[in-house]
Amino acid sequence: MTASASASVATSSAKVRAGPSWGNWRQRLRLWSGLILFAFCLSHFSNHALGIISVNAMEQASLWHYWIWRSPAGELTLMLAAVTHVTLALWRTARRRTLKIPRWEFAQLVLGLYIPWSLIPHVTATMGLNENFGFLPTYHQMLTLLWPNVAVSQSLLLLAVWTHSMIGLHFWLRLYPLYRRMKYAALAFAIAMPVLALWGFIEGARRLALTKDVKLTITPDQFSWLHETANQGRAVVFGLFAVSLLVIVFRYLVNLSAQRLTITYPGGLSVKAKPGATLLEISRMNDVPVASVCGGRARCSTCRVKVLNGADELGDPAPAEAAVLSRIGAADDVRLACQLRPQHNIEVQPLVAVKATTSTSEHLKDAYYWGVEKEVSVMFVDLRNFTGITESQLAYDVVHLLNSYLDQASSAIREQGGYVDKFIGDGIMAIFGMDSDARTGARQALRACKGIEAVMQSLDAEKGPQFRDSIRLGIGLHFGPAILGRIGSAGANGGLTALGDVVNTASRLETENKNHNSFLAVSKDVLDAAEIELAGADTSEIKLRGKEIPLQIFTLNRLDALIVPEG
Repeated sequence: MTASASASVATSSAKVRAGPSWGNWRQRLRLWSGLILFAFCLSHFSNHALGIISVNAMEQASLWHYWIWRSPAGELTLMLAAVTHVTLALWRTARRRTLKIPRWEFAQLVLGLYIPWSLIPHVTATMGLNENFGFLPTYHQMLTLLWPNVAVSQSLLLLAVWTHSMIGLHFWLRLYPLYRRMKYAALAFAIAMPVLALWGFIEGARRLALTKDVKLTITPDQFSWLHETANQGRAVVFGLFAVSLLVIVFRYLVNLSAQRLTITYPGGLSVKAKPGATLLEISRMNDVPVASVCGGRARCSTCRVKVLNGADELGDPAPAEAAVLSRIGAADDVRLACQLRPQHNIEVQPLVAVKATTSTSEHLKDAYYWGVEKEVSVMFVDLRNFTGITESQLAYDVVHLLNSYLDQASSAIREQGGYVDKFIGDGIMAIFGMDSDARTGARQALRACKGIEAVMQSLDAEKGPQFRDSIRLGIGLHFGPAILGRIGSAGANGGLTALGDVVNTASRLETENKNHNSFLAVSKDVLDAAEIELAGADTSEIKLRGKEIPLQIFTLNRLDALIVPEG
């Protein structure tokens, strides 16, 4: 492991606390235009839901809806947001080099193309007829117009718009801790809103159909104008779709004659690619797993890679990429795969673990084969006065005690979701949070400490009379960024371990128990990650080699006061 790689890991702990980036100006513009459209849809669908009560309730609420959105400022804002959002979506589609994208991204793309096509007749009926013929799109008129002939298509449109919005919002907001804490409430809202909107739409339309006392104010000539204008609008949209596809085909044909470059990944894997595509797209085209939580929008930093060779021939990061790299304190040789467009041969190493697909080659399915970066909780456990025990007891008794301690302590670790990294004589190194978020991993580690305390008490109670001293254990626990990888035996068959400052610090904390006559020495970083407070513990600060800022630690002799919530 190189020094620069360790530095890259050590400085990236700020990435969770600093929050996500907003991408470049096009992505920010697309996001804000999407939020404006979502605000309109939320108001409109909430209005629909009042049909559960009555059509009159829908009409009364629509006065406020139209007061906002049909005012000159509101209408201009809405139209600009719609044009901007669709234009940028088509531009992004035309820029794609591959459709090997995650399912959620593909679903959002397909829905994004379906919505304008299906929405044009509805917009023409409400806004077009109003502007040209003075037609008032009240709920009495619109429900009678739509029911029952186009009720199904309008319902599908509503679901498509809402699903498209929810996908976009989820993959933007999931980068924020508050949203992760409220995800179940958000899920309930995402399900309830379209159900209530469709319920209100159907109930209101059925009631009007039963009364049969609403007369449409649209003339046959206006109907003809409506259909003709809607068809013209759809032709324009179809033309824009065709242009986007033609751009993709043209770029593909041009690239056939372009010089190929080589991208080399860990494990000796090399792929050929044409210049112009991003490293993320090249990886996807060749089934090489690279993380991308935000979908390649330069917001999350999960697609970051370490450039091992060829960094000198890469251009400088664009402002959006530079902002993300600066936020996480990345080294100069770390880049975002979603923004990097290599023009020459390069060798890279992805730094964030990702699940591979079934089509991925065997050595790439194991993300740890490459070495990945993740924030984890590292634990060291040690049997106190083991040297003294070995000098005064028979070899059989010593081995029996040691095996009993190691078996029970490692079982307590695994029961809480921890990974036993290695046994070091009478010590254990374990990792928590490899397959979970930071909070869950930290809480699992703290619960494992209570389990190991029970193991210590059981061993002490069951020890034979030949062991005169009490059985005592000590635990050191620290949280921070580490590089997780398979070391030795050609990687794929090697043992999984953690590398980085977090390991050295956890080992140092374990030795601090001797100075404080304690059972557990845990850093404040662990408690912050677990989002809990530790009452009744002794606090102190220790100086770590090479660190200017002292580390605050908490020590306990008994864990009765340690209460760890679930989750």
